[in-house]
Amino acid sequence: MQAVVSVRDRVPDLSPSGKRGLKSKACHLSFYKTPPDQEIELDDLEEYAIARLQVLRRIDVLRAQGITGEKFVSGIVKADNKYLYPTNSKTYIKDRKRDLISHYVLRMAYCKTEELRRWLLSNESQLFAIRLANTKASEVDQFLVQHGIKYPPISKAEKLKLRSNLMASDGNMSTNQYESMEFYKVPFTEVSNLVAKRKVFLQAGFAYVSRDKVSSIVLERFRASLSKSLTVACQKSELMERDGRIEPLVDNLAKIAFRYGGSLVTASTGLDGAINSESVVGLFKNYLTTTMGHTEPKVKPFGGNKMFVNVGTRKPNERDRTCPIAGRCHKSNTQKYTIFFDTQVMMQGCWDGVCQATNRHVFYQIHEGKCVKVGWEPPPVLALENKSPSESNKKSS
Repeated sequence: MQAVVSVRDRVPDLSPSGKRGLKSKACHLSFYKTPPDQEIELDDLEEYAIARLQVLRRIDVLRAQGITGEKFVSGIVKADNKYLYPTNSKTYIKDRKRDLISHYVLRMAYCKTEELRRWLLSNESQLFAIRLANTKASEVDQFLVQHGIKYPPISKAEKLKLRSNLMASDGNMSTNQYESMEFYKVPFTEVSNLVAKRKVFLQAGFAYVSRDKVSSIVLERFRASLSKSLTVACQKSELMERDGRIEPLVDNLAKIAFRYGGSLVTASTGLDGAINSESVVGLFKNYLTTTMGHTEPKVKPFGGNKMFVNVGTRKPNERDRTCPIAGRCHKSNTQKYTIFFDTQVMMQGCWDGVCQATNRHVFYQIHEGKCVKVGWEPPPVLALENKSPSESNKKSS
């Protein structure tokens, strides 16, 4: 019999009204203020959380590959449609349930340290921003009204008086666009990102925001709401620790997607017995030299979560110059490798401009203490560890 857990009893109710449940209206945007109110099997809980990690970790992968702009957005949308929220799905209620529950599970997993909270806040905000940009204006307006985010447009007289200032705040706005554009008077603290970029006109503590920049208000509200919720969840984390079924799941989720909390360690294993960064580098370097035939691999740390590896730094051999992307040997050692400690993945790329333009990479991952070649597609996040068989026999309402 599958273990069943009540999500309702494991997450703090952060809703101002105290109401719970899933809304039936088909809107892909959510501030996640209403906790889920249903029972769910632990296996499904794990499945939902892993699905969301696939999307959030895809953000990290694309950033590491240096992908920006439309390619970055399309990559996240593709992952979102695959794992969480199919745009044209006919099972909206089920998709929304997966989206809501997975968010709350990761909120519990990433609330305990500052770096975990910062990682989740950054990636969740990025996912929300992309969803927001792909939502129809009419749906955004409805979302604003539902959440009490409504600012009256400035009067025609005020718009005429501030014409030069408002047009100057957006150098690309034509006269015709200005005449048809509505502007809103918003407290400047609610659009700090626009203020920092000097995209709005400021006067007497208010920012004058054009209709096409309203999404910034929504994004700021989302970040502020999630940041507060993570703090509250951290304060109430002892409630979760009392549940022997869900605590191991939440702890392992944090290890999977951000195993070291952004900091490198030096012992051979961490406190949880997992392979640490030093051992990960050693396994990958050994694979590069003994299996792939590379020479003189040199590592260079990059932040706390990844490391670059160059090969053939003195006198490159044929393997150092062989490129799987181009299918031939380059004149010099063009191969580059990036190691990601949290997922124990190594990504192979090429410095050659033509190869970089293809945006193709070969991936390797550590499985059971050995490095294995995964292929051209990024591997999924690691399966949860230390799952006790006795957990599946427990049941709760």
